[in-house]
Amino acid sequence: MNIINVGYLSTNYYAIDIRGGKLLVDCGWPGTLPQFSAELKRKGISIQEIQYLLVTHFHPDHAGMTQELKKLGVKHILLDVQVDFILQMTEFFKTKSHPYLPITTNDSIRLKVEESRNFLARLGLSGEIIHTPGHSDDSVSLILDDGFAFTGDLPPIFVLPESDTVSRASWDKIRKHPIKTIFPGHGK
Repeated sequence: MNIINVGYLSTNYYAIDIRGGKLLVDCGWPGTLPQFSAELKRKGISIQEIQYLLVTHFHPDHAGMTQELKKLGVKHILLDVQVDFILQMTEFFKTKSHPYLPITTNDSIRLKVEESRNFLARLGLSGEIIHTPGHSDDSVSLILDDGFAFTGDLPPIFVLPESDTVSRASWDKIRKHPIKTIFPGHGK
């Protein structure tokens, strides 16, 4: 499995080989497409190779460029548990000076969490996308049967207070899979 971290500005974004191209897990701040393109080029990837985008949660550093990438032909995978959170991000940017393009949902691939395994299989991936609230209520994690988990900003289990039962329950869901490597949204 070829997984390349194409992140910048302290956030990790992962390009994963799929049938005929790449799946991108998360994307950067709005208006940072030139930085993203430069990082892709540095890693030997053309932006045209990116066929699909999966956003782990709708915060600016993980989803801010979603619409910019969609305008370039990248297909956005939108999970049913995430739909209502796009509007919150749009509202956030109404008071900011970032060049944010509001995300349209009519042209996204709408997917129920329980349908994710079949969808990923069509891309040549064995795995599923699971709902993992904790950092945010719209958080999802990509779990690949090869033992890889892409967890976005779900806090690491070792820093969670006992009282954070939501994040702990999400880690319990992740640990039901034979995970060898965690790919977080920040850090190593």
